[in-house]
Amino acid sequence: MSNQMKLAKRDKDKNKIIGAVYANLIEKIPFGKKKFLIGQINDVSCHPDYTKMGIATNLMNKAIEYMKKKGCDFSILSTGYNNFARCKIYKKLGYIDLEKEYLFIQFPNIFRLIRDFIGFAFFLPIFFITSYIPRFLNRLRIKFHPFFKDLSYEINYNQNHYKYLKSFNQIFPKYYDGFPKYNKNKFTWARIKVPAKRQKPTYILIKRRNKIIGGALITHQNIYAFKYGIKLRIGLIHEIFLDKHQFKHKQELRLGYIYLIDKILKAATKRFLGILIYKSSFKDFDLHRGFKAINFLKIQDDVLMIKKLKNNLKLPILEKPIFVPPYVSLGFP
Repeated sequence: MSNQMKLAKRDKDKNKIIGAVYANLIEKIPFGKKKFLIGQINDVSCHPDYTKMGIATNLMNKAIEYMKKKGCDFSILSTGYNNFARCKIYKKLGYIDLEKEYLFIQFPNIFRLIRDFIGFAFFLPIFFITSYIPRFLNRLRIKFHPFFKDLSYEINYNQNHYKYLKSFNQIFPKYYDGFPKYNKNKFTWARIKVPAKRQKPTYILIKRRNKIIGGALITHQNIYAFKYGIKLRIGLIHEIFLDKHQFKHKQELRLGYIYLIDKILKAATKRFLGILIYKSSFKDFDLHRGFKAINFLKIQDDVLMIKKLKNNLKLPILEKPIFVPPYVSLGFP
């Protein structure tokens, strides 16, 4: 994609890179009732032997100047709340906290988890109780609820791309700020012409009387711990959306999210994923209730930070949860 920039600092004597900043996509993003040109910072790093020398701060300043030249209104980044860089670099550069995020974790395929790391076998009974039993009990609740007699679902691996694209663009912007609709070029880059098999998407679509009312998308990444010979297959839920207007009551809506999350876990099982994660705005309360019902682990995670790049701008008033895409929060498309 265009409008990206990589900055690196090199130790010429030792001929190695000692610091880097990646300025991600620059694009118009809806915040509140307006769209703003946003520059997204990702992967700020400094070699451990060169810390406290101002390298990361210097590279960040260059990235900020680059975004200003591009005419950006704001710059955003996602970082750990207790992260050293948040307090010592980002705040000093004028970034302020905008919204906190939670990380939700579940274990859809226990046997893959044990295959990745045999030590997890010791926790097999705990994984079974916390993962499979809640799904089974909630399926019974949904089976006997009259609203869900008209619901069906599809799970497609690397198929029906534009069917998903159309439904996502229709539903998602109603309930979230911070993410523009997919256009064809961006969707092709992120979902279709991907460089690796692990980045090929699995789409989950929920229908009511053959009308799509919700969906989700998952891929996976391999995380390595070479020192211990461990390779973990981590599933990533990129986005979850549900048309809340289809549900008359909060109880129905909660069951709707449970139904969708259960199908996400089914898709993850088919994809042979031992661990599944999703980053969510702390304001996305309805979705959180669905995760809680299926015993997802909930961990306070990163915070989204924002910096004004134009003096005459005011921070937008946000009424909806902010969706932070994984290419900002995790560095994955």
